[in-house]
Amino acid sequence: MATLVVKKSLMHRYQSINQALEEAKVGDFIEIRDGIYEESIEVSKRLTLYGKGDVTIKGGVFIRYQTHVEMRNLRFSQGQGIYIKGDLQLENCVIEQQMVSTQVTVNFGSLMMKNVDIIASPSNQFGLRIDNGSSVMLSESSIQQHAKAQIIVQNSEISMTKCLLLEGATNGIFAIRNVKMSIEDCEIHGHEKTQIVAASCTINMINTVIHGGKDLGIQVFSGSKLTMDHCEIKHHIGTNVVVHESEIVATDSIIANGQSNGFYIGEKSKAIIYDCLLFEHVKPQLFIENSKAEVRKCHVRKGSTTGVTIFNEADVIMTECDIHHHTQFHVIVDASGLVADQCIIHSGQTGGIYGNDHAKITLKNSHIQNFESHHIYINNARLFANNCTFKHIIGNGITCIDAIVEVVDSQFLHCQQSPYSIFWSDKSMGRIQNCAIDETERTFLAMTNQSLLEIVNISLPHVKTAAIVQEQSQLYIRGQFNDGKCQKDSSSKITRPNLQPVTTENIQRLVEKYSTSNISKGEQ
Repeated sequence: MATLVVKKSLMHRYQSINQALEEAKVGDFIEIRDGIYEESIEVSKRLTLYGKGDVTIKGGVFIRYQTHVEMRNLRFSQGQGIYIKGDLQLENCVIEQQMVSTQVTVNFGSLMMKNVDIIASPSNQFGLRIDNGSSVMLSESSIQQHAKAQIIVQNSEISMTKCLLLEGATNGIFAIRNVKMSIEDCEIHGHEKTQIVAASCTINMINTVIHGGKDLGIQVFSGSKLTMDHCEIKHHIGTNVVVHESEIVATDSIIANGQSNGFYIGEKSKAIIYDCLLFEHVKPQLFIENSKAEVRKCHVRKGSTTGVTIFNEADVIMTECDIHHHTQFHVIVDASGLVADQCIIHSGQTGGIYGNDHAKITLKNSHIQNFESHHIYINNARLFANNCTFKHIIGNGITCIDAIVEVVDSQFLHCQQSPYSIFWSDKSMGRIQNCAIDETERTFLAMTNQSLLEIVNISLPHVKTAAIVQEQSQLYIRGQFNDGKCQKDSSSKITRPNLQPVTTENIQRLVEKYSTSNISKGEQ
């Protein structure tokens, strides 16, 4: 392996890079000394080219198919672009202001870049274009200020580590059709359009910050799969993360400070969101539409409207989540299903949970507390609450309109003095069983408009009024209950059915009765 020295001097054998390329053997080194070399080069053999001093190449660079080339310490400026069909390793280089729309093109090839800056002029639309089964690895590099996507990739693989994508006029990354992408310890900032767009792709992001965009942060659709771990997506004018007809797994990430939604999960997508923090979005922080989602150990706080909106036949399971300080209802469930287990929903100006249009809401082992209005408001929906605590009640604790409700083994605590009832049923039906209520001067239950409720084993020794039953409503009382604290109008009923307990003696008596009856019929 020889070293061929290129220098613009009459004292040197090689005064141009092409002279050295012609005579170089496979495996040789070409050392390029200080100067500006206005020539295009084509490399068709395995070589290493490196600059010594300040070296600028003004011309096109073409790496032939099945050719391995290494280049380092070079500046490529005002040339005709870099085209890679073989295998190129670039290190400590600058690529800038190429006189073509795409500065670097990888087609049927591979590229490894370390400590390389790709800087655009106004005429450069793309920084890096990758296509046709190519493979690209970027490390400690930056791509800046392109008119369209800084990186456009399809049918290829790309890996980025400790890279910067900065200040593009359109997208940071535009990926379509069978792309596998890994992004680790990177920063993507300041693009006018969506910072990452991906269709039919697989993306794995770790320790990455995407922020300060003028549109969306990330948008994935058409069967993509996005995995995020320890990432921050924040400060976007549009939604921070949008998922359409795709899958997302987000863990230990921060989604914050957006002018729209934090997450939008829609169009039959699937989402798993663990240990994430969502805060300070202008629109609902977590919006799930017609999709399935599992949300665990997440904190959703300080939104300008709603914390979680579940809409249009979505199916959501929330476990050990903390949702607080929103100006509107913290959770809205519209024509969808929600199962909330071990959650805390608290501290809001309006209410806790709103269910509408055949929503099905199941609450288990959860706390709903500190709201100025309704803790739970359901309209034409179903509510099943088991072992829950409703605490610091100012307005109605639970309001049911045209609904089905069952509240079991739950507590109503610290009910402040108010003209509202703790539990209000309007044209609804259901059961309240084995619940406890703190001492209060308020009415516990108000029933209107043909409601039908059953109360089972509820102790109300310290309430001002146990129940007010009006407008053709019916209340059935079983077990422990103070009937003397109930009121009703003439159109309504309060009934305590006198049902005998089912014992062995009762069963034996019924058997003997039917046996005797059958014998008598046989004799006739």
